[in-house]
Amino acid sequence: MPTAEFPDDFLTQRLHARRMSQAHLPFITEMHANTDLMESMGGTRDAAASRRYVAQNITHWTEHGYGMYVLDDRDTGRLAGRAGLKVSTSPGRAGIELAYALHPDCWGKGYAPEIARVLIALGFRLLPVDVLGAVALRSNTASRRVMEKTGLRYVGMTGDKPEPKVCYEIRRTDWRKLEGV
Repeated sequence: MPTAEFPDDFLTQRLHARRMSQAHLPFITEMHANTDLMESMGGTRDAAASRRYVAQNITHWTEHGYGMYVLDDRDTGRLAGRAGLKVSTSPGRAGIELAYALHPDCWGKGYAPEIARVLIALGFRLLPVDVLGAVALRSNTASRRVMEKTGLRYVGMTGDKPEPKVCYEIRRTDWRKLEGV
């Protein structure tokens, strides 16, 4: 049973976010096969893994009422990436995690902090949580900068192999201060 009722789609200043669906499988498969993108996320994934990823995210929406969105550029309509909030299954991490990945053609445009800020706001407005988290490979300095720009603070590392992940969090009280709420 859903715990929240997030919008199926919404707009940011430059992006259109749409609830992930089976129709997005070709784009997700393309993203997962992109070596530049997936180097920052532990390696490429094959078509079967992409199908599982989309299916898991559709199920997540059904069970929780929120999840991953596929993003497109509002000016061009071109698919830009994916982002959302998801239940964390990892012990010792925040219960709800912010996740985002942009197609390399969209890197350096400020889309990641733009969508992250909106998702953090939605999370704190619609979910009964006091903390949201995010993780990235230790070597993914671009993602770490995004987390820091959007108010998340470093809280530790995982013991993941072959490369540990950095863990970041933002507390509701800190988000309210940043937003002036």
